[in-house]
Amino acid sequence: MRGLSFIVENELYAVDVIPVQKVARKLAVTPVPSAPCEVVGIANLKGRVVTVLSLNKLLGNNDINGSQRNVNTIIFKSNSGTEDQMGIAIDKPGNLIYIDNDAIRSPPVTPETETVPYISGVAEIGEDFYRIVDIESIRRKYSLYGGSEDE
Repeated sequence: MRGLSFIVENELYAVDVIPVQKVARKLAVTPVPSAPCEVVGIANLKGRVVTVLSLNKLLGNNDINGSQRNVNTIIFKSNSGTEDQMGIAIDKPGNLIYIDNDAIRSPPVTPETETVPYISGVAEIGEDFYRIVDIESIRRKYSLYGGSEDE
């Protein structure tokens, strides 16, 4: 897997590079009233609406950066046929990396669920340990408009 690494709360993560459109540094984000807590807000990127989600909140953690108005964001290509897009707020972008598929292990389990939500696997490259984010499972759960879909 070719991936893009990034840091959130001093932890290393990676996403498959194929659905990534760009990394936007200090993207201006506007809060959305009554949106789910996972939604940092929306942004305008060249006339397209980008719903920015908090990875920390998606993973069930506290989000100390959730009130920021300018956030580093990984923006993903739209696959719904609309102009609107989804992004996840990150602390710091990393590098393009290659993770051998044989090096990807099952994600960790928690007492409440079978696996950690939105993490499709983990991989160790050298001394670095990456959690691989499953963007498609996030897309299935959240609409591009920031609303939570019923499961």
